[in-house]
Amino acid sequence: MNAKTLKMPALLAGLTLAAFTSVANAGPAAGSNGGERVCTYTSGLTSFSYRSARVSYPCNLSGTAPATTLTGGFTNTKEDMYWLADHLSSHGYIVITMTPTNTLGTPLTWETAHKGGIDKLRSENSRFGSAIRGKVDTNRLGIMGFSMGGGGTLLAAADLGSQVKTAVPLAPWLGTLYPSYRNISAKTLIISGSSDTVAFPSTIAGYYRNLPSGLTRGLAEVRGASHFDWFGFTASNAQQTRFKTLTTAWLKTYLTGDTSYQTYFNGTEHNRNVSAGWYTQYQYRP
Repeated sequence: MNAKTLKMPALLAGLTLAAFTSVANAGPAAGSNGGERVCTYTSGLTSFSYRSARVSYPCNLSGTAPATTLTGGFTNTKEDMYWLADHLSSHGYIVITMTPTNTLGTPLTWETAHKGGIDKLRSENSRFGSAIRGKVDTNRLGIMGFSMGGGGTLLAAADLGSQVKTAVPLAPWLGTLYPSYRNISAKTLIISGSSDTVAFPSTIAGYYRNLPSGLTRGLAEVRGASHFDWFGFTASNAQQTRFKTLTTAWLKTYLTGDTSYQTYFNGTEHNRNVSAGWYTQYQYRP
């Protein structure tokens, strides 16, 4: 299938794209609470790969669930990303949210945290006393991080290869580092903000262009979003709802395999968000 590319001001041209599936068949709206009660724990999660971690998961989880790592960025601790972790867990995901060993480090520090988080999810799946013992679908693991954590996501995705199924760099920042893009096989969604003066959207678009040409991938440049909409007291709830929508729908589609959520990328929900002016640039190759 050919890539679908929309850019402002020609964005409305995408409204004619047909939906892959009807949104009526989807579960809870990706940007709303998923309805699962969320449980958390921090004990038993020590690792040399990160400073601290918390696991969140659906309290009433029966069977296994997909899982993902999650980090903030420069100066951030795991607490800065609980708003997203808890949202994802309300939709059925196990999330290990981490503070890296050095919050003033480089994206390599966050790469190490992501890889350590993947290892920890596997070990928690078999550890006696773990609240998620036997509940992690180790064939459906993803990585996700913000800013330097997003740069670390790209670096880890290149190193982990087929060990992870999804990668979601959020306003990623790599500095002078360059991942081995050709080794990335995880289905990758990159989110940037048009008003981001830290992780420049033009630079992030370059990361997207470097991804393998045959890879399932997307780039969403969110209108008006800044670097500080991702954390802290000044974060925009409206922008965070957009971030929640995109990240949840990507995991639902490509980590869970629920194709009804693909409509958020090419279909009814996507067209509705285009009409609402969500994007200054949008690209998607299924």
